[in-house]
Amino acid sequence: MGKVAKKSSSTSLHGDNSPAKVRQRKIHGSTKEIGDATEVEADRSIPREDSKKRWRNWRQRTVFTFVMIGGFFTVIALGPLSIMLMVLCLQVMIYREVISLSSVPKKERDLPWARAMNAYFLGCMEYYLYGQNMHRALKRHPWLEAHLKLVFAHHTFISFSMYLVGFVWFVGTLRKGYYRFQMGQFAWTHMALALVVMQSQFMIENIFEGIFWFFLPIALVIVNDIFAYIFGFFFGRHQLIELSPKKTWEGYIGGGLMTMVFGFVFTALLSDWKFVVCPPPNLHMTVFSDVQCDVNPVFVPRDYQLPAAVTALLHAVLQRSITTVTIRPVQFHSLAISAFASLIAPFGGFFASGVKRAFNIKDFGNSIPGHGGVTDRFDCQFIMAAFSHTYYSSFIRMSTVTVSSLFSSFLVLNSDKQLELYQSIQEFLQSSGSLNSSAIVAMSETAV
Repeated sequence: MGKVAKKSSSTSLHGDNSPAKVRQRKIHGSTKEIGDATEVEADRSIPREDSKKRWRNWRQRTVFTFVMIGGFFTVIALGPLSIMLMVLCLQVMIYREVISLSSVPKKERDLPWARAMNAYFLGCMEYYLYGQNMHRALKRHPWLEAHLKLVFAHHTFISFSMYLVGFVWFVGTLRKGYYRFQMGQFAWTHMALALVVMQSQFMIENIFEGIFWFFLPIALVIVNDIFAYIFGFFFGRHQLIELSPKKTWEGYIGGGLMTMVFGFVFTALLSDWKFVVCPPPNLHMTVFSDVQCDVNPVFVPRDYQLPAAVTALLHAVLQRSITTVTIRPVQFHSLAISAFASLIAPFGGFFASGVKRAFNIKDFGNSIPGHGGVTDRFDCQFIMAAFSHTYYSSFIRMSTVTVSSLFSSFLVLNSDKQLELYQSIQEFLQSSGSLNSSAIVAMSETAV
């Protein structure tokens, strides 16, 4: 007993809490013992992984990053139709991953229509959204639009009727003892439709304004993700947010700066490529198509006068007098979009991390080696697509009336009104001298 007491006394004097023996200092992500000294982990430091595992993950993630980038460029080159099909596939895959989080197989065995209803509500939403897009695309083919006039005229009512069928179906399947579970599933399904399908639909909206407005926002998020990972991997020391322990301030700031530079330069490179800046004339155009259009003025270079102070500084440094610079206005817009991609879009990923924390999972799936599921890679893209479409509609879009939109309005009129409009246009053209006898003959020969 005496020895035990003596040992205990010695431990209390010279143990872990002894100032003579203990040196505490913050280190990155681990706790080590050096002699009798203990190094404690910082409260918000970044957890270190095994060195070999980190580099193995780095290689795997890098390889599949380039594979995805290559596939993405291939889809872009194949044109609007392939892009729409890609977005549709992504919507279905991500919707499936999100819906599976709330799956309870034991209960679903007693509710055989649960999965079928999830698929049905997805089908209703896709019909409503893609029906609108198909109507817009077919405006460039008036003869086909004329045959589907009734379907497009009542598209919203048809879509709502389809939803009502699903709603009645759901209510009819409610079972005693499962009410809470079924209501939770119903709410989760609608949340997935709103956050996944509806937000990603803005990608399709952007395509019809020009592939540029689809391509640039996605590229900015990808570049931000890559550089944030690189800066965080090599320089990360300070944790950014608790939801994502591996996200660092160094990665957040470094990725943001590189994204701004990339957006400004990359926009200038794309602005002369009419394949991306022109609204697609049809869905089957590809990178090899000869696309021509009157480009939006934001893509046209302009000369900007430099402030006197900047001119003096440049003269002192370069020994040259530079008073103006030539920049495309869209490059300034790209800085705003890049800032959103760097500062706000990552919070879409943090939200997804919160969902994973809530369901105690590491990834939404394992379909992409080194990256997790499809949702893990596209969690920031949805809010980015919504912002870019809103920004474009607010600050860039030109208000124009096209022949196809006028013809669509013409088709809504009855035959008497159509004839009246035709006669009015003919009289106007004849009175203005635009339609003379030789023009009528030429039009007749063209029609034949």
